Amino acid sequence: MSLPTHQQRLIVQAAKHNIPMDVSIELTHHCNFRCQHCYIPDFSTPDRLSTERLLTLLAELAEMGTMFLTLTGGELFLRRDWLTVAQRARQLGFALRLFTNGVLIDDQVADDITALAAAVEISLYSMDTATFELISQRPGSLAKTLAGIERLRDRNVEVLLKAPMMIHNYGGLDAVAAYAEQVGAGFQASPTIMAKKDGDPSTLALRVPQEKLVPHYGGPHLGCHLPQAGADDPRHDGPLCAAANRYCNITSSGDVMACNILPGAGGNIRQRSFRDVWENSPWLNQVRNIRRNNLHTCKSCSKLSYCGRCHAQALVEDGDLYGPSSHAQERAAIFERLADGDEPAATHDP
Repeated sequence: MSLPTHQQRLIVQAAKHNIPMDVSIELTHHCNFRCQHCYIPDFSTPDRLSTERLLTLLAELAEMGTMFLTLTGGELFLRRDWLTVAQRARQLGFALRLFTNGVLIDDQVADDITALAAAVEISLYSMDTATFELISQRPGSLAKTLAGIERLRDRNVEVLLKAPMMIHNYGGLDAVAAYAEQVGAGFQASPTIMAKKDGDPSTLALRVPQEKLVPHYGGPHLGCHLPQAGADDPRHDGPLCAAANRYCNITSSGDVMACNILPGAGGNIRQRSFRDVWENSPWLNQVRNIRRNNLHTCKSCSKLSYCGRCHAQALVEDGDLYGPSSHAQERAAIFERLADGDEPAATHDP
């Protein structure tokens, strides 16, 4: 589904004028889950951003034109000052979204979130207890997650339930989607599993093989995958990715990253202002200036409009920031065949 025209214009203008329209802040790397697919390599990393620095950061972001703010972790609610930060974010007018596993949402937290008028995204891997806890690696986690979801929905908080598709759970999406409908939450499935932030590729073994995903493409959970408008036009000279253009991620230690998973920090806001890092970092400027003509293989590829170019995927998985991602190439080939009506033979077993 394409974005409304006014949103498309905002995105284009944000990239054109180097506005960090969408920012994610990891308040903590600590977590009470140990999900198999998580991209955080070290849950013991200290949280080095003080409450005071976080509050001044929010003011900097507001001044620079940020509109959408996500607070995440690790597990966001393990950070004791999360509410102070969230309340200030709402006072400054950000559209606020909270990423959480839901386990720590008791009645008080649910009331606090309701007062914030924030949207909440929660990962719900499966409605099967054994499958969910295989992924979360925490006994009792499914029941606690569902309790958190239902507390929010009882208060009419906007909730999106996300199901990252892995070899363990991809056959159970219908049950998760049905539960989302039952409680009045949104539902989103994604087959994207990425390497860890430090380049460790061990999580990639959890990916569902592409051919097994074919029955899901065009279906109710993954939707249709149309070519990216204009991406196959050789004259297209805009950014190929939101990373460092209109989006960035800030870690709990203060590093400003082009995105959540692209290795390399542009600088640290404990030593510098966010504006200084955002505008003057050689690394962020390198990433934001990547264009089609810089891609030595992809620029002439007929499937570029289908691949969903990801700089992080190309660098971490195939070792070349300016090269192709073998995984994206495989996916693009399938999308192209589906678009042409030539559906490949697929394995349908769950």
